[in-house]
Amino acid sequence: MMLFRKLQWSKGKAISPVLLIYAVFWSSGLHQDASTARRRNVVSLQGKMVKMECMHMSDATEGLILTLRRNGTPTELCSLRFRNFRIWDRVCKGSVTLEYDHHTKWVYAVIQRVSVNDSGIYNCTLESMIPPPVKTLTYTYICLTVSAPPVVELSLVSPFFNNCENTLTCCAWDFYPQDIQFSWYKDGELITSTSKNDSLFPNSNGSYSYISNLIISRSDWSRSVQFSCQVNHSALESPVVKHISLPRAEKDSSKLPIWILAAVLAGLLMILVMIILAMTLIFRSKTTSQSSADRVMPETAVMQLPQECQRENCHTTYALLNYYPGSTL
Repeated sequence: MMLFRKLQWSKGKAISPVLLIYAVFWSSGLHQDASTARRRNVVSLQGKMVKMECMHMSDATEGLILTLRRNGTPTELCSLRFRNFRIWDRVCKGSVTLEYDHHTKWVYAVIQRVSVNDSGIYNCTLESMIPPPVKTLTYTYICLTVSAPPVVELSLVSPFFNNCENTLTCCAWDFYPQDIQFSWYKDGELITSTSKNDSLFPNSNGSYSYISNLIISRSDWSRSVQFSCQVNHSALESPVVKHISLPRAEKDSSKLPIWILAAVLAGLLMILVMIILAMTLIFRSKTTSQSSADRVMPETAVMQLPQECQRENCHTTYALLNYYPGSTL
């Protein structure tokens, strides 16, 4: 009550002490207001190196500690301790580190190969340890958004056989953020309300994947020259367009391609030639064996006497020939 009366004693004399107390209170770092925090937004592509401005240090760095945290958690990702006007201690965990530039007096939070999982809000807090107790001087909020462009693939699930319809599948893999746009085209014209069973699902690394299916009939495929899938995403400089088409000669699956028919005919011809050659060899082998058998006379062959030879001297002559086979008359 007495303090209130003293302050009301004279307006002109009361304002100066209040301003003086406020100035001392502010400069001592005891006043912690959200207005003192600096805020920065950083956007990067996945796989790049990120260098974020964390804190600008003055020449008087003795007894200061700089701490980096993420998403408001008390866990320290990295910390720097200054003593004797230099970095006395550095403790960092994970992929992020703090680097001090002596020329610019800036402390940077650096991530060598940033990934989607690194997205979040980082808090750099500067505190004074000397003299105790520890006092918070200032802090910086860094909002990091890591974008990942999609990898787009377009394929036909299975070729036509006896089905009346088939499915084209367009896939976008590993993109971030999750907002993405798919469009289907047939011969350059936009197709609407023909896709079904589209699905968006998260990946283990924090990114997303999307699968879009287009149902096409056999007649649409045979009449159309080209189907296209267009994917647009914030991480892309321009939309990605994938095409799929078949030459008109191959669109009727009921007709076999010419090269298949030629291969079948060539195989049959080779089989026929091999059969003919095998039969020829067998026939020649049998003929050779038969002629060889006819030319060989057994040593025990017995010569028959002619019917008109009935005299005794004739028997004697043929007996001598039979005894001496090599002799001639």
